[in-house]
Amino acid sequence: MSEHVIELTEWGDGAAVPLTAAECVVLNRLGDRLRVRWTGDREAWVEPRDGVVGIVSLSPETTIVVRPKWPIHSLLELTAYAYEVPPLVPGEAASLDRTGPQDWLALLLTIQVEELLAQGIRQGYREVEDELPYVRGRIAFSAFRPARERTCLIPCRFSDFVLDTVENQIIRGTLELLSTAPLIKEVRRRLLDTLRAFAQVSLQWPSAPMFDRVSLDRLNLHYRPALEICRLVIESVGIELTPGSIAGSAFFFSTHEVFERALFRAFHEAAPRDTRRGSQYGERIRVLEGGPPWSVYFQPDIILGPREVPWLVVDAKYKRPTLEHREAERFLSGDLYQAFTYAAALRAPVVLVYPQVDEAVKAVLALGEHQVTVRTADIGHCGVTGLRGLAHELVAARQTASQSTG
Repeated sequence: MSEHVIELTEWGDGAAVPLTAAECVVLNRLGDRLRVRWTGDREAWVEPRDGVVGIVSLSPETTIVVRPKWPIHSLLELTAYAYEVPPLVPGEAASLDRTGPQDWLALLLTIQVEELLAQGIRQGYREVEDELPYVRGRIAFSAFRPARERTCLIPCRFSDFVLDTVENQIIRGTLELLSTAPLIKEVRRRLLDTLRAFAQVSLQWPSAPMFDRVSLDRLNLHYRPALEICRLVIESVGIELTPGSIAGSAFFFSTHEVFERALFRAFHEAAPRDTRRGSQYGERIRVLEGGPPWSVYFQPDIILGPREVPWLVVDAKYKRPTLEHREAERFLSGDLYQAFTYAAALRAPVVLVYPQVDEAVKAVLALGEHQVTVRTADIGHCGVTGLRGLAHELVAARQTASQSTG
């Protein structure tokens, strides 16, 4: 039977998909990756979710592909920038135009690991148990058996300086996992060449808890970008990934996460001393009665300036900035409610940054003394340059305004 490929586009229309019973089971587990509306026992209307692109094989006969809104080279440039991967060589992404996230992530991780190898693989001390013809470390008396004594080998326990560290296990496991995916020839060859450098590292299938065992310090800080891409791969692989099991039937890629990380880096470059990410505010909205006192908090994506008195708040919104409403366009009310809450609570101007889907948007809204700006960045045509330009423009404008009022 020939394969049935259903192609969808990010932010595009859905499609009716006829399914077998087994395919229905797989599709049921993809609620966080695809919008699924069942129209019958064996048929569903499938739409892409905002901020997710990828591919899933429901069976050997049926595959659903969600392609990005942007050209592949723009998306890869943005992802490399977000995760601090060395820039792609011009034309390097040309062969990936009709491929899926498994190829994109394999290429990006391979490039980053090549950079890591150039700096040197980290070795570390690890407890080893081995049988040796001499004593090293401590003799493991509990491991003695008559059969071993006749071989003249002594069971020993000792610390050794080896490549088999948790960081290297994560990288090798992720490379091995990607090597099982259907990759194009050029990407596979490059990945396997890189994988050979980890031959002395034990094979451990990557899982989320492994990252908790990694402690980054000055000796292994250069591993951070590679480990972050490994985490992205783990989150992208399969319908679910649990310790001890690998599900490789799907590869979904969070374009929302990429957009937010790239925007943060652009602002960090524009104002390195003032840019912060992930600050939580649990004290600004007080519960006067009827509940726990610190039960409400909010967390802007990016703040610039001191945490208590920021001079600019930025929130990344990977969606269309407006919706059609009765033959007219309207801003997304929910996003504006959130933005004005930030503005009122932090007493700072707020900027909502969206990708430019159709027309460029540059609007300023006010509610009393509070101000919210809505901007778009053309990541499709300008890529990283568009984000950098927007960040420098907003930072420079705010600094100029502060100087004039001061």
